[in-house]
Amino acid sequence: MACRNACICCICCLLFFVAPFVILITLSYVGVEPRFYIQELYVPALNNNSHMSINNATNLNNSIFMDLKFKRVVAFVPLRYEDLNITLFYGSNSNRSFPVGYYVVPGFYQGTKKTVHRRAVVAARGMPWEVDAISGVGLAVELATKYKLKLCDGDGGCSYSKPKATVVAAHLQLDASGRMRKLSNKPLRLH
Repeated sequence: MACRNACICCICCLLFFVAPFVILITLSYVGVEPRFYIQELYVPALNNNSHMSINNATNLNNSIFMDLKFKRVVAFVPLRYEDLNITLFYGSNSNRSFPVGYYVVPGFYQGTKKTVHRRAVVAARGMPWEVDAISGVGLAVELATKYKLKLCDGDGGCSYSKPKATVVAAHLQLDASGRMRKLSNKPLRLH
């Protein structure tokens, strides 16, 4: 009888003390890695309907406008991004041999916010914009950065973890209006 009571006592201790601790630790680090999305991408040089069309080479706007979204599934642990390096490549294949523009988004602190937006205007250089009426224009986006997690102890002292490097990319198609083709209303995730 005493052995059975001791066993029940051990199980209760595990359920009420150890299990919540393990769950909290797991939840605090699940989803720590941020997710990167392209909310919107626009290339005015491809817009045949605008007054600055491809045929008017003197007024060609070679800028590429991007709306980037940084999302975290579980945002218990604040984080800080170092500079985000964005590289755009021309072409629909996976060959990234023709870079057309670079941009650096200054590093920022995301904190415990689940979603943060940053806008970027990339100056494209040497773009041979050739619009295919059916398939549009292929573009690849690569984002490279490092981020640090803010770790706090129970005494109120906080420090940052070692920087974790991440490189994500996505291939997308632009239509004749210069906008990113979307399969749904959701933003395009960079993997």
